[in-house]
Amino acid sequence: MCNIEEADLTDFIKNNAVKELNIIFTDTAKYRITVSLNWKEGLWNLVTARGKTREWASLDRLCKHIREKYDGALPPITLKLTEHQQLHKEKKK
Repeated sequence: MCNIEEADLTDFIKNNAVKELNIIFTDTAKYRITVSLNWKEGLWNLVTARGKTREWASLDRLCKHIREKYDGALPPITLKLTEHQQLHKEKKK
């Protein structure tokens, strides 16, 4: 998976170059964004300027971030909870 910084993602969204935003609930109980671009294969992981994966502790805060940062024509957004749900099921056994 490749990395993409916030400034680049903002530009790509404004130019309609983003096919889909994926919000993924991780095994650390945080949310992160992966992006599918129209002109490039594969998924792109949103990272900070220092190259660390950008994560949110709350889905509410992530939604607020999306509304404020990417205001305008947003691409389809998918929420994936499967990674954490699978771990939760395995811990119950």
